[in-house]
Amino acid sequence: MIHITEDEVKKLLNMDETIAAVEKAIKELSLGTAKMHPRVRMRIEEHEGDILVMSAYVPSLNIFSTKVVSSYHRNVGRGLPTINALLVVFDPKTGRPLATIDGAYLTAVRTGAISGVATKYLARDGASILTVIGCGVQARTQALAISKVRKLEKIYAYDIRREAAEVYAKEISDALNVETSVANSPAGAVSEADIVVTATTSKQPVIRWEWLKKGVHINAVGSYTPDARELDSETIIHSKVVIDYMPAALEEAGDVLIPISEGKFSAKRIYAELGEVIAGIKPGRVSDEEVTVFKSVGLAVQDAAAASVILMKLPLSR
Repeated sequence: MIHITEDEVKKLLNMDETIAAVEKAIKELSLGTAKMHPRVRMRIEEHEGDILVMSAYVPSLNIFSTKVVSSYHRNVGRGLPTINALLVVFDPKTGRPLATIDGAYLTAVRTGAISGVATKYLARDGASILTVIGCGVQARTQALAISKVRKLEKIYAYDIRREAAEVYAKEISDALNVETSVANSPAGAVSEADIVVTATTSKQPVIRWEWLKKGVHINAVGSYTPDARELDSETIIHSKVVIDYMPAALEEAGDVLIPISEGKFSAKRIYAELGEVIAGIKPGRVSDEEVTVFKSVGLAVQDAAAASVILMKLPLSR
């Protein structure tokens, strides 16, 4: 068994390949050929942290993996990563452990990749203006992934810590060669956007329906617990809502669960799983006017897909 460090992950995990692998895995999940255990979450109340265990098997990628990941929002103020993770990959035929993989950067890339897939199917073809709310580690891979599926001409960045947005804007402008500006408010940031990403740790809405223009697509990827949301109820009510996986969304996605609890929305109004759209079971965007929302809580099949991209480049004996 080998260990793959974060530096090695950064060298081996290509975004184009990860988008393709995640698209395949999420499609298989909706079709029932991939297997995924419900995420196990333990809350460490006194430190405001979560420990999560996530397992999945994707037959077409020949991979079975389990990830243990921690999420500590207080780490932002400590100068430490919010997300820390370790992935263990097993041979699906024998159960023999093949590798351990540092999972922090892998998690950021695979989450960016799923937004790339969602944007590919749900954003307008000519969408070119991206707004990112929340300028942490995840925001970087989100912009990278979306740039792979749409030609971006302008990026707006907003963070409650303006200095974080300024650093992000400089990095992304240099990395993607796309003009990137810091917005003074979330409302100002999204008013012109064709694509919006919310990648925050907020428990309260950072996006409101009245700020959005017609035809916008939103990737809401920051929240993953029933009591937290990034979009207000009106945005959910008036949008075509696509989720990553129905059982996970109805267990964890506060963005849809809170409007349901308010009596303003229902599970029956969730349009589709993303895998159903990929498989052609349901169409994605059908007009330039509709507002689409992709809500993701993060899935173990995404981790497995990203790990498969790494392992196929290594001389592992299976």
